[in-house]
Amino acid sequence: MKSRDNWDSPRVDDTHCYLMVQAMEAWFIADIDALKKFYGKGFRENSIPRNTNVEKIDKDSLEPSLKQATRHTSKGEYKKIQHASKLLGLLDVAKVRKAAPNCDRLFTTLAQIMGETI
Repeated sequence: MKSRDNWDSPRVDDTHCYLMVQAMEAWFIADIDALKKFYGKGFRENSIPRNTNVEKIDKDSLEPSLKQATRHTSKGEYKKIQHASKLLGLLDVAKVRKAAPNCDRLFTTLAQIMGETI
């Protein structure tokens, strides 16, 4: 963090420091099946950007693409406050970890700290 952003160390090493890489909407895009299940009929999958690493998708396009994809569904367009917590619960963790390397790094580190194997 010092070399990248000139931040002084918060007295912990880098394995204990995690920043949001972009936005949670990238995790939603990592699991199109969860989006289709949640929004149902009218969901426009082709409005979602495709990238095997969702962390490379431009942050400014995440929410607008979700709104475009969901505009014609019975739930209406994506609204973070109303939809995000429900969507998080539907996500396939393995899909998200595969498409978001920093998410995988976080989950791996947490599992190691808790003494679990993954």
